[in-house]
Amino acid sequence: MHIYLWEVISILLLVVGLIYFRRKNSPPTTRDPLTGRKVAVKVNQTPEEAYMELRQKAIETDPKRLGLPGERKPDEAFGVVMEMGISSSVVTLACFADGDARVYYKTGGGMIGGVSHENVRAASKDLVARAQKALARMIKATTFPLPADDRVRFFVLTPRGVLTTETSRQVLGERQGELSALFASGQEVVAQMRLVEEQRTKNTFAPPPMPPVDEAEPEPVVEKKAKIPFSPPPMPPPDEPEETPPAGA
Repeated sequence: MHIYLWEVISILLLVVGLIYFRRKNSPPTTRDPLTGRKVAVKVNQTPEEAYMELRQKAIETDPKRLGLPGERKPDEAFGVVMEMGISSSVVTLACFADGDARVYYKTGGGMIGGVSHENVRAASKDLVARAQKALARMIKATTFPLPADDRVRFFVLTPRGVLTTETSRQVLGERQGELSALFASGQEVVAQMRLVEEQRTKNTFAPPPMPPVDEAEPEPVVEKKAKIPFSPPPMPPPDEPEETPPAGA
């Protein structure tokens, strides 16, 4: 069977056209901040919708994704989601036993990438460890409502399920106990993440140092000769008139 050159070229053009068409019509993608996988970008998604989606993924985190050594006990905490209502908004802090920590704002934005910094990892692990001590004061979560203003809600993630409790900021400040210690530990995580963010912003946006200004070379000093005042030469003395001898001499 003889294959003509124009047939090969036609097939290649068809393949290239199909690839171009698929790429042009495929939705834009981004990397999921929790899993690192590529996901489709929701173009019309509002900041609050993006926040709720990230919050849900944090609460539904699979402990296998964390790559923790050994096997977790059914009631062993591997993650904490601490939320605080402030001024008609909500701040969500999600920490995990591997040291990862993330902050999300209901109004949009947040902080991620804390797992790459030792201070953040240590603070995040401390929060999860303190959550283990507070499990006795929590109940199994069946719903996941947002806290109201000045309210603080904790979700503790375990292999058996999610446990939760809620209280007020005022009570956490007035009393000493497991929940107060848990809240203080969460604030420490946020403080460490803010320090990292400030340092990152400083390194990113700091203007480069100005080059040293070249010192101008001093101009050579030209010794100026003092000007001698002009004075006209002395006038020659007038010629004395010759004496005329007397007549008849």
